[in-house]
Amino acid sequence: MKAFQYFCVSLFLGLGFQACSITPKDNGDAESAVGTGQTTDTEIPATESFDQLTLDVELPPADNLIDDLETDVPPDLLYKLLVAEIAGQRGELNLAIDNYIEVAQETHDPRVASRATQIALYAKEYDKALVGANLWVTVDPNNSDARHNLASIYLRLARPADAVAEYEKMLTLLQDEKNPGYGFTIIASQLSREADRDLAMSVMDKLVEPRRDNPYALFAQAHLAMRQARFEMALETLDTALQIKPKWPSAIILRSRILAMQGARAEALSYLENVLKGEMGENLEVGLTYARMLTEARQLDKALAEFIRLAELEERNAEINYYAGVLALQMNKLDKAQKYLEKVLKLGGRVQETNYYLGQVAEQKGDQQAAMNRYSFVRYGEFYYNAQLRIVSILADKKDFDAAIEHLQTVRVNNSKQRLQLILLEGDLLREAERFPAAKEYYTKVLDAMPNETSVRYARALVAEKLGELDLVESDLQTILKLEPTNAQVLNALGYTLADRTTRYEEALTYIQRAMELEPDDAAVVDSMGWVQYRLGNYQNAIKHLRRAVELSQDPEIAAHLGEVLWVSGDKTGALEIWENSLKEHPKDRNLADIMKRFGL
Repeated sequence: MKAFQYFCVSLFLGLGFQACSITPKDNGDAESAVGTGQTTDTEIPATESFDQLTLDVELPPADNLIDDLETDVPPDLLYKLLVAEIAGQRGELNLAIDNYIEVAQETHDPRVASRATQIALYAKEYDKALVGANLWVTVDPNNSDARHNLASIYLRLARPADAVAEYEKMLTLLQDEKNPGYGFTIIASQLSREADRDLAMSVMDKLVEPRRDNPYALFAQAHLAMRQARFEMALETLDTALQIKPKWPSAIILRSRILAMQGARAEALSYLENVLKGEMGENLEVGLTYARMLTEARQLDKALAEFIRLAELEERNAEINYYAGVLALQMNKLDKAQKYLEKVLKLGGRVQETNYYLGQVAEQKGDQQAAMNRYSFVRYGEFYYNAQLRIVSILADKKDFDAAIEHLQTVRVNNSKQRLQLILLEGDLLREAERFPAAKEYYTKVLDAMPNETSVRYARALVAEKLGELDLVESDLQTILKLEPTNAQVLNALGYTLADRTTRYEEALTYIQRAMELEPDDAAVVDSMGWVQYRLGNYQNAIKHLRRAVELSQDPEIAAHLGEVLWVSGDKTGALEIWENSLKEHPKDRNLADIMKRFGL
């Protein structure tokens, strides 16, 4: 029954081959560091963002602050701290800010000044934030966070000269011979978030102006220009930086990305290719950027070749071998995928996701047992759930439904969506095993606890149809329509059932017409319209709709319907042609065999 689409979760379709604080994430010269983020399918991870730090304005809890200060401040000030925190929790931020500032002024404690500044920034009370931040830098002048917050407040108050002065002090505090670009990295990241782009760039210009020979300052300016979509300025500034510091991986990578952002991806790839032909050929960062950009450009053969080249250069780098293996799998180069993914495991990297992908390799090679073994090694993480469902799917494919259900019942879930999916899958397994009474009993038990879960009710209607319990089919579908009156699939299922299993053709037509209005190009709905027209005796109209349904979908059940109408209307040659063509594509289809047998073929 084509109109009864199993939209819940089909095991065999759905699982086929699913205050400002400075927080450095890396040093200022590692903007292109190899990513370690996990992927959820056979895609090479996207090129990382250039932001290597976060600048968060948040309202943190003050429990530790109050505990720390309990013995350091007099009771009246401690009381004000408690009032401030309670007010903050209640959303009375101005009261909280005023109390924190008062305590900070009395105690000259940098922790309280910091707290006052953080809350004022959170509340966007910049004048009060300025009071807190000025007090903070007064009592803790060598604190780069304090300077950074103060500069941020000056920007919000449109006082660029004062912001520049604070940034200068911050750069002095953050001088680091091992990481000379760190201070500028922080500043560029913050300025890139400013709504007033011209103001932000004017501040950066003032900072860079006396440092035109400093490649790190120029790099930060280029980064900001890129974030502001001033691409030509960014490229010009980077070229100057590269003249001062040639063969600088970070600058080379940023230049290539800017070209790609301009739409000149071919030029960016050519640039990286030429760089890698020279002394930079063994640079891992540049090579990875080139390989990833090739992947994004869908030049997969070249991308895989580059990942393999890098894997040979860095034999003990699990990440590069992982990228090579995943891309090879995506390209269906199964032997290469297996080679590099197995090497990842030997190196001790990405154990969970690598076993998952090796399971996919084994499955695509037709070795179901090896695939299940690999999936069973995925015991936690984001790949765990899909790996376990693949085991269930393989067991079901083997017709070992008892084992499939037993394994399904052991799967851990992270959320209600997954829990519902497992419920539907268990019922689906019973249905696929043709244990229809057991499936009906199972769904009924679930509905006792979840009466408004329409996907489960639809699944029970599907099973009830198999059992010939049309009253239950209609009751369940009508119940769903009360909750979801515009559910085209349910309207279609009800209309088709009435047309196919009763003589209530006019009523059936009404439901199918409503479904057609919602989903005019859905093959199942168009098929149902053809079928109800056939039942009404409108053969030509039926043939028109059924031919269109066949154009929309090569489903053998639709072909069976069209053939039947052609045969009954006298076009037996046309019917045979439709059935025979469909049989070539679906030689084991039961619907086609049954219809042809019914007509003596």
